[in-house]
Amino acid sequence: MSKFYTEIAKYYDYIFPTGKAQLGLIKELAGEPPMKILDIACGSGGYSKQLSDLGYEITAVDLDPSMIRRLKEKDEKLDARVLNMLDLDILNDTYDLLFCIGNSLVHLNNNEEILEFFRKCRQRLKPGRNLLIQIVNYDRILAKDITSLPLITNEEVGLTFERYYEYLPERHKICFKTVLKVDGLSLENSVLLHPLKSVELIELLRQAGFITIETYGSFEKTVFDPLNSFSLIVVAQR
Repeated sequence: MSKFYTEIAKYYDYIFPTGKAQLGLIKELAGEPPMKILDIACGSGGYSKQLSDLGYEITAVDLDPSMIRRLKEKDEKLDARVLNMLDLDILNDTYDLLFCIGNSLVHLNNNEEILEFFRKCRQRLKPGRNLLIQIVNYDRILAKDITSLPLITNEEVGLTFERYYEYLPERHKICFKTVLKVDGLSLENSVLLHPLKSVELIELLRQAGFITIETYGSFEKTVFDPLNSFSLIVVAQR
């Protein structure tokens, strides 16, 4: 997985550009700058860069060094670190908002690791503040046996990003296969994801000590429909 993300780092912003709805919800939950925000599994840091430019105090972490290098190229002053999301306890600060979006959470191996992650998130939050999580809606994926996600295209650079799902019931894993085609290259990768359902996610947050937990079907805060929403967005308050 690391080699693949190293290869795609220079194309990451073309595949996953920052979205207005995502940025809007992050700002709403954080409050007016300068609030302190922790961006977990930040990728190449599009959201961190924009939030920093708006006056927020940002810490951004990602497991892949090439992603952090890309972010540092955008803003060398930004506090960007190579860090596993299970190692948040080594950070000495507390924050007004933590967010982990882009389906990053389900790269963890099992519910035990996710619970450990949520507990460490809670430790890093100031009282009364929020954790924002976004993953693919696996209630829908599993119930409808979804085998692919919508094709991502970027005509500006002649890029396509194909995404395929194969559920492995004996392991309760999803084999996530991707094909990136750009610059005459075809980069293929596969990684196992942990298909976390909405009820499980909410229960793990409760076990971790979060008080108020809200679910949405999009960053525009539409109602979450387990069988039809493409995404699951969760806001959990310490």
